[in-house]
Amino acid sequence: MFTKEKTLSTELKGQRTLAAIIFTDVVSYSAMMAANEEYTLDLLRRDFQIMKQLCQQFEGKVLKTIGDALLMYFPSAVKAVACAKEIQSSFAELAANLAPEEVLTHRIGIHLGDVFFNGSDVMGDGVNVAARLQSEAQPGGICMSQTVYDVVKNALALTATELAPKKLKNIPGSVLVYQIPPIHPTPFTAQAEIELLDQEGSSNESELVIYSSGQWVLLHEHFFQIETYSQNANGKLIIQIPSRSVQDDATIQSLRPKLDQSPLVKFAYQNDGFLVKVKGVESISRADCKLWTLTLEAKPVKLDGKTLEQSYKGRKQFYSADDIATLKARRLLLNDPPKLLMLQDAQVFSPALAEREVLEKLIQSSATPVSIENCVIQSSYSGYKEQPKVFLELARLQAIFYLKAAGVVEQVTELSLGPICQGKVHVRFQGKRQQVYAGIEPAAMAIEGDCSLVSQVSSNHVAGYR
Repeated sequence: MFTKEKTLSTELKGQRTLAAIIFTDVVSYSAMMAANEEYTLDLLRRDFQIMKQLCQQFEGKVLKTIGDALLMYFPSAVKAVACAKEIQSSFAELAANLAPEEVLTHRIGIHLGDVFFNGSDVMGDGVNVAARLQSEAQPGGICMSQTVYDVVKNALALTATELAPKKLKNIPGSVLVYQIPPIHPTPFTAQAEIELLDQEGSSNESELVIYSSGQWVLLHEHFFQIETYSQNANGKLIIQIPSRSVQDDATIQSLRPKLDQSPLVKFAYQNDGFLVKVKGVESISRADCKLWTLTLEAKPVKLDGKTLEQSYKGRKQFYSADDIATLKARRLLLNDPPKLLMLQDAQVFSPALAEREVLEKLIQSSATPVSIENCVIQSSYSGYKEQPKVFLELARLQAIFYLKAAGVVEQVTELSLGPICQGKVHVRFQGKRQQVYAGIEPAAMAIEGDCSLVSQVSSNHVAGYR
């Protein structure tokens, strides 16, 4: 089985570039094919679909499949490694709910090097080394070159084991490699390694960082894990939600439109968020669950130059529309500045507080039906603090919705949450504002800091505005 992706010849033809390459393969694939070829191919197609979706989430491109191997390209080593970790995490979660014969175990190799896109193929050092590194990876694990590790070790807070320099087949010299072990035991994990994984499990929360919300969607005020996401010929979104509880069934059923008067509801998936109308709700019963199919009509945010945020001239500082947008994002992600309770008592009036009140009104104002008032990272924590990974994924999705639907940014290029340490979660965000003038690049926004997971509401916080 060999498939070349369409994007290879149309977008990358003739280019030579430095790229992060991921190469994957399946452990004991030949033996499984010999035992049951058709069944193994079905499992492989299932896993390829998962990997392709995650590759797209992390802004990569699938270049081709070769038998049980998948070749992916990323312009960023950080996103390549984050994607690889999410792939192995997703497969570990999938395996927990499947019979052993339904599970494929994958190895992943990653290298950062020079590649050349030759029309319908890709070649070069980056591809060759990545292919060799995957054979060095543990089943269910990731193996990367020192080149990759040096780039990503600080950004991703990796727990990786340095190995002795390796002589890789047909690669000149030796390559120092780093291993990220499997997240959960696999059928190929030795008993000693299983015990080590169990010992390390309790400390993973302090190192947990997420870069995507996986297959979660925000719909109205609820979260669901979807099975498929697509867009039909009429531009409507189609999502399928497998339900395994009567509560899920009742919640989805309540969204069914009545006389075409469906209200606008929240929707977010991956790096996009907007208001939608629910146009259709259907269900079928399966052996393991009820599968709901929802048809949604998106109402994306559209702003013109007349409806962008206002600017404001303070006593000592001028706040442009982009500055106000940054304050909105900082409130949403870091609770900085914390929400101000408006004071009416003239005895506590001061010029600094008056300016702070104006800024608070600008933070909460919006040219869209969605406005920002509180920090969604804090507000999400109480319901999921016993499930740190779920909390990070859902808080991220909530933040995506408000960043996009409130018109703070037009594009989210990065939003990572974690690790959680001493009652705070680390947040890293990058996005692009709406393009206002033709020929002028839209303003970029970058925010990084720690968000306290304990809510702090301020009535007189004026620091930074004096």
